[in-house]
Amino acid sequence: MTSSSTFIGVLAQIIAPELPIILSLIFGGCCSNVFALEVLVTDAPKSGNLVTFAQFLFVALEGIRHQLEWGTYGPRFKKTVVPIYNWVLLVILFFTVSVLNNLALGYHISVPLHIIFRSGGLIVNMIMGAIILGKRYSFGQIIGVLCVTFGVILATLDNSNTSTQAGSSSTTEFVTGISLLVIAMILSAGMGLFQEVTYKKYGKQWREGLFYTHFLALPCFLLFFKDIQSQIETYNMSTMAPLMTVFDEVPLLGSIFHMIPPIIADYLNLFIVPKLWAYLFLNMITQYICIAGVNRMTAVCTSLTLNLVLNLRKFTSLVISIIYFENAFGLVAQIGSAFVIFGTLIYTRAGLKKPVTSNDKKSS
Repeated sequence: MTSSSTFIGVLAQIIAPELPIILSLIFGGCCSNVFALEVLVTDAPKSGNLVTFAQFLFVALEGIRHQLEWGTYGPRFKKTVVPIYNWVLLVILFFTVSVLNNLALGYHISVPLHIIFRSGGLIVNMIMGAIILGKRYSFGQIIGVLCVTFGVILATLDNSNTSTQAGSSSTTEFVTGISLLVIAMILSAGMGLFQEVTYKKYGKQWREGLFYTHFLALPCFLLFFKDIQSQIETYNMSTMAPLMTVFDEVPLLGSIFHMIPPIIADYLNLFIVPKLWAYLFLNMITQYICIAGVNRMTAVCTSLTLNLVLNLRKFTSLVISIIYFENAFGLVAQIGSAFVIFGTLIYTRAGLKKPVTSNDKKSS
């Protein structure tokens, strides 16, 4: 099978009848989530722990209904398919990565740079995959990853210059933020490899994994109790606004709310809430919608199709962040973004080519 015919197959999967809803979940949920997150980190830069806790709590509460069954003495947790110690290790990695990524936003790390930097994990994943799992990559994949990495470096240097001009304290915070992202990127690559091995051994137990990686992490937030308590006070003092007015400001979601019958819209406008709490609630909902869309897509599409869609989603989020919030994004950062996009396309096309196996060699 040629790479072009494979590519056509991938496109056919994306436009299949069952996927419009899934694509709506991914693009609508993930892009709205980026918007809500940007509002939160703009008005309350140090609220990373509260945002992460809220996301974990919502996913855990929603997912518990899938993990309970009725026993002799009432409801109890179902026996896990994957050994619980596997989930505990994944929880530690997942929790640490989530906290570090959200904390980084409080150290003069712009959302566009945050999005680009997280796309740079390919090279770490490739190196660790080759060393730990003995994976081999094609020349095209290596070139694609190097382009992405070079683009991330350019975008980082551009933002670094901006922070240097702002003052020494800003530079120190920027370096701290970048360090947090680097550590998170390495841990995330390790987590991805461990998850890949786990799913190969026990099957894609994504719903079980989604619940336990969030539920088991909740006690960890006791370490940040004082910080979360302080952020709750900050959120309580935020500007009051009608619920509909808050949601109406969100791209994509605002147009959906315009379709709500006037009588319901008037009822929602009676709720006057602190602005930051409304956006945190929106962040929790859209985060879950985004995760649900991604997980549903893994069940009906190949991993290649999923990667194509997720990269398009990241690019859309980047455009929204730059244009809507007028984030500083200089020429060097723009060139870096182009390298990231170009490298992703090269990596994706290289992945479309069918690898030559020993059986293929024998038959030829």
